[in-house]
Amino acid sequence: MTEVELSKNIVEKKPSLFGMIFSPSEQFERIRERPVIWIPFIIVTLIGLAAAVIGVLGIDSSAQINQLGLPAEEAAEIEASMKVGMIIGGIFLAPIAVLFSTVIYFAIAKIAKSEVTFKKMLSLNIFIYFIAGIGQLINTAIIVAINGDPKIMLTSLNSFAGADGALGGILSSIEIFGIWTTVLSALGLHKVAGLSKTASWTIAIVIFIIGLIFGAIGGAANEMLEGMSQF
Repeated sequence: MTEVELSKNIVEKKPSLFGMIFSPSEQFERIRERPVIWIPFIIVTLIGLAAAVIGVLGIDSSAQINQLGLPAEEAAEIEASMKVGMIIGGIFLAPIAVLFSTVIYFAIAKIAKSEVTFKKMLSLNIFIYFIAGIGQLINTAIIVAINGDPKIMLTSLNSFAGADGALGGILSSIEIFGIWTTVLSALGLHKVAGLSKTASWTIAIVIFIIGLIFGAIGGAANEMLEGMSQF
């Protein structure tokens, strides 16, 4: 089979979510020619829901609630509300994250004069989020299995450092699946949106750094809230 025939064979096939694990470049080429939305979108949403359900069933939050000193009935209601909220959050997390990242990347691509369509960019971000969703599911399952701290991703640097505050937030954001999705974002922007390699990597790295900043802010805020709750 010639190189031209092989390339034609690749783009005639629909992109595969599981192909993102071993052959992301091939999937991006397929997305560029034949973007798909609904089935991958449903799958990544179900992965997020599964992670939320595992977290709800396996992580006991009663100890933290009991520290509030509330009556048993009121504490039970709060715990039930928290669990329902986690499940609802699990349903909407993936759609919101995918749509938000799509809007950001699409706007950047248009500023860079790319001719990529919104549909292609949406498909791209759904496939990238699949890796992030798998990471969340794996981390949640292992944390529940070992009764670990749900606030610390086991695949992050903070699982080794155990830092608090802003540093803890930064180290929690430096995580295997997060780095993986950053690499995929750079590759996808180049393959699907047609941006240069330099521009693609610059955009992906800048967004990763912004994520670190938000992680630091979140870590500092959590530390402040925990300090206030002790008074």
